[in-house]
Amino acid sequence: MERSGERLSASDMSSLLAERGPIHVHVGGTAIFEGAPPAFDELLAQVDARLALVPRFRRRLAKDPVGLANPVWADDDGFDGRRHVRHTSLPRPGSEAQLRELVGHVMSEPLDLARPLWQLHLVVGLEHGRFAAISKTHHALVDGVSALDVGTLILDPDPAGTELPPPGEPADSASARAERLLAGALSERAGAPFRLARRAARQARAPREAATAALRTAEGFMSMAAGGPSAPRTFLNVDVGRDRRVAFAVATLAELRRARGDSGATVNDVILSVAAGALARAFARRGEPVPDRLVALVPMSVRRPEEEGELGNRIATLFVPLPVGVPDPGERLRLIAADTARLKASEQARAASLVVEAAGWAPPTINRALAGAMARPLTWNLVVSNVPGPQFPLYLMGRPLREIYPFVPLSPQSHALSVGVLSYYGHVFFGLVGDRDAMADLDALAADVRAAVDELT
Repeated sequence: MERSGERLSASDMSSLLAERGPIHVHVGGTAIFEGAPPAFDELLAQVDARLALVPRFRRRLAKDPVGLANPVWADDDGFDGRRHVRHTSLPRPGSEAQLRELVGHVMSEPLDLARPLWQLHLVVGLEHGRFAAISKTHHALVDGVSALDVGTLILDPDPAGTELPPPGEPADSASARAERLLAGALSERAGAPFRLARRAARQARAPREAATAALRTAEGFMSMAAGGPSAPRTFLNVDVGRDRRVAFAVATLAELRRARGDSGATVNDVILSVAAGALARAFARRGEPVPDRLVALVPMSVRRPEEEGELGNRIATLFVPLPVGVPDPGERLRLIAADTARLKASEQARAASLVVEAAGWAPPTINRALAGAMARPLTWNLVVSNVPGPQFPLYLMGRPLREIYPFVPLSPQSHALSVGVLSYYGHVFFGLVGDRDAMADLDALAADVRAAVDELT
């Protein structure tokens, strides 16, 4: 069971270090429900009752006194749910455009690093008898794949609700003190060489295989860290400000599965092909030359089955070419499917994991340098993140969830667009996030996404 004082993982630390300047590293989404909204105090009580299931939502970051190790999650003795659960009303008519504008404003504000790193906004007054909830969680707290599990904080698979287990032992009420933090940092630092030695001993049992794997990993790491820019400079790659805008698009899972045909492509390949088709339309609409290709950074879960439900990040990345210059949608899909298959079999994902693993045990000063290296400009053009969601209905206090659009943060150093994709109950929801100034035509790009789906199917 997770305990107060748990140290941030490698990926968690990388996310925390990316939080600087105009870059906010929180993930989240916009959930739209049918029916009358719950009373705010009832929602607050629901959240408070569920916090026992995810103790880290009551915890804040605490640094060790001398910077020897990553921060830990420490109990927030001054925790107040009203700092995190908030209430907003849309003005009439309560259109989706007004909701998207509100989401952009909420997501433009960074989370307070001195408090538990999450917020939940209840939004009432949405037209057609609906209401919304905007969730906002720092990526260091939970990655997109785990977020589906901790979504049970407010959601239920049964309209009548879910009976909670009896509360466990009370959390340690004392904050993590400097002596405890320092002792833990020294203990972990002292034990690191022995852990590495044990790993080396295991590898020594199969020296030839270990040497080959190490060589491949080193080659992949060097190609990532030392290689020059591999993506063309486009309107997607300009300096970004602090403000965001969002746009939404939707397709059905049946449409995307039908688009695969007998090609052997995955649904994720189809989604990447849709992104490529939409971006080709955007270049043409803007009157700009369509490049031969763009490069998408595609997060990929490396969470083991026994780790499902745990908080913390287990994410590697692939750099996938998007053949936006290929006009035929079937050929685009074929090329993307071939590239993703090749990349998954290569050492690229292993190299990306090596960088993150290094960031986990290196001192914080070196962490910052590694985080900067991973965010070099023009290594990729945009992020496309696809998360498979539940294919059964979910409810908030008896109100059915109809739509849910993910929010993927912008990446550091000149990345003005991110595309988040979440499948839920037979539908696939696209959440587009852009810099407010650089991506003023984000609504048009959402229409391009829908057109690219139609083109493929």
